[in-house]
Amino acid sequence: MKLYRLLLMLLTPGLISAYRITGEVGDSLVLPCLYPVTQHTSLACWGRGTCSNTGCNFPVASVNGSRVIWTKSVRYQIIGDITNGELPLTITDVTLDDSGVYCCRVRIQNLGIDLKREIDVEIHNPMMPNNLVRGSVDDTLTLPCKYSVEEGPREVCWGKGSCPIYGCKNELLTTDGTSVTWAESSRYKLLENITTGDVSLTISGLTKDQEGTYCCRVQIPGVFNDVKHEIKLEIKDVYLVRGSLRDNLVLPCSYNTDSGTSPTCWGHGHCSLISCHNKILQSDGYEVTWEKSKRYDLAGDIVRGNVSLTIESASVDDGGVYCCRVEVPGLLNDIMKEIRVEIRDADHLRGLAGDTVTLPCKYNVSEGTSPMCWGRGPCPRSKCTNPIVWTDGDDVSCRESEKYRLASNIQTGDVSLTIQRVTKEDEGMYCCRVEVPGLFNDKMKEISLEVEDDGIQKGKH
Repeated sequence: MKLYRLLLMLLTPGLISAYRITGEVGDSLVLPCLYPVTQHTSLACWGRGTCSNTGCNFPVASVNGSRVIWTKSVRYQIIGDITNGELPLTITDVTLDDSGVYCCRVRIQNLGIDLKREIDVEIHNPMMPNNLVRGSVDDTLTLPCKYSVEEGPREVCWGKGSCPIYGCKNELLTTDGTSVTWAESSRYKLLENITTGDVSLTISGLTKDQEGTYCCRVQIPGVFNDVKHEIKLEIKDVYLVRGSLRDNLVLPCSYNTDSGTSPTCWGHGHCSLISCHNKILQSDGYEVTWEKSKRYDLAGDIVRGNVSLTIESASVDDGGVYCCRVEVPGLLNDIMKEIRVEIRDADHLRGLAGDTVTLPCKYNVSEGTSPMCWGRGPCPRSKCTNPIVWTDGDDVSCRESEKYRLASNIQTGDVSLTIQRVTKEDEGMYCCRVEVPGLFNDKMKEISLEVEDDGIQKGKH
């Protein structure tokens, strides 16, 4: 009797059994589905999304009796023994887009039996353990999120915090599937083509309080069909500023002023438990009240929390660690940021107008060649400002003008820049940057070029 009741429950029309499967990008997954074998013909299908009242939503495979009559692509296969009631769906080479709910539906003809099974599939990217993204204060970075637009674009929301049962907590941005419909501030943007399913969130001007978990939710019709991605963001409150002699430097520091402005101090040295060591500037939250010299200033909008320090005409003595301290009432509540400053003394070259000059730059190729660039102006934190020559490590891939050449053998690490027929317009700072993998590993050299008139005035004899 118990066995009969159990069989009766299994054959109850509309019964849905839940199941969950997880995998990694590139895996082959098997989604199980069993049904009782009878002498009557069975019709079956697999589809994306929750089981509907009839058929399968967004079908990927169909079965008639003991034969597979259709699959959406070669990635979907049913390789079980259908005659014994086995209907497992195999998905090969899975991607993040394969995440979501799948429905297995079996209709046994003449008996009025309609069996349904839902399986929740979750795919992880092994290259992004725990979906972790790291950045630093004041960085601009992107939190990845993509979905398949095979069935059309979807509404998407981004929120701060774990994904709830529905919607997004602490919404930051929403889209209607084709464009951004709302953003909490201009710091949050979708820079990729939304209609292709790339809804990765770009955040500019990171602050420490933006650290935490973010939810990207793609809204798909049906109960529990939404595709959800949770990404953990870690923000390091460290910063490196590089400059050359006589540069004007900006040391970034900002804080949230929703609860009002706060007094701020800058010191030359590491942040201490209280106050600023070797204080060089003080603000009351509205204006600078004291500075060690006129070389120091707060050039940003102080009342909006931008207390970035400007140092004019940098010298070698300006190198080292600086502390930005925002004084928040309460024990140990102060917001602190440390910034390391590197000052480089650039090489200086002179040439005559009309001459061909060479700006030397070499690097060690014992570990292989590296991409590099030449740019006009001091070396920035990454890449080259106003680039004039690019190489892929083996050949020149692009140049602004034929007057710029790398005349030596690039494969030996000699990437010296030759400038033909120099003029006064060519005068100024140049940056040679060799891109080495790793944070702050790039090799950089700055050269100041001075072009002298040859004393010959054109048009006179």
